[in-house]
Amino acid sequence: MPSFGGVLGVMMTRRSVCFSLAAALALTGSPSLADTGAAGGDLYARMQRVNPNLTSYAADVTVAILTHGPPFISPTLQGKMYFKKPDKNAVVFDTVPFIAQQAKHVVAQIEPPSEWPQVYDVTPTGDDGTTATFRLVRKKNGRIDHVDVKVDDQTATVSGMTYFYRDNGGTIAFTQSYDRVGENYVLKQQNGKVDIPHYNADVTSTFSHYELNISVPDTVFDQ
Repeated sequence: MPSFGGVLGVMMTRRSVCFSLAAALALTGSPSLADTGAAGGDLYARMQRVNPNLTSYAADVTVAILTHGPPFISPTLQGKMYFKKPDKNAVVFDTVPFIAQQAKHVVAQIEPPSEWPQVYDVTPTGDDGTTATFRLVRKKNGRIDHVDVKVDDQTATVSGMTYFYRDNGGTIAFTQSYDRVGENYVLKQQNGKVDIPHYNADVTSTFSHYELNISVPDTVFDQ
């Protein structure tokens, strides 16, 4: 099940911007996470059973950025989003405005949830009956201190993530909603907030016109 996190893993070229929107969930289980608690383990297992037959897709994406400090600009990017199982994700734009160049300094890459226990110390932190929360702390030091993840109890989809930066005290947070296309949950909209020193912006991404289980060349993810 592809579970996406904010505007993540930015890779720049002169002609395109490739946003990895968090990797797809693998279909194999993770005993170390399941053992952290009955409720958390059950939800984690259900997360891996979402979209079991979805192997790839392409979709239109619109990304609107509004900055709240210099440079005061509000570009809108049009592009295509791609996913290919097990964990390849990209959004490719034809042009790169200045604000996209700045994004590479404030975003981080998140591993597939199936790999979380290998990369993070994962702790279920609560469940209010509607939304469960997990805290991910990297086993090795890095720019990210920890990530707080929200998961919808009913659909077992990731509804939000907040990244807490170690070096500057900043945060990147987002929430997201889904549509149903056939038996699959696919992203409909993401609303993000970047709040770090010298950079503050709102980012809204909308997704439409999905083509499911199509052929996607690997070269798409190398741009």
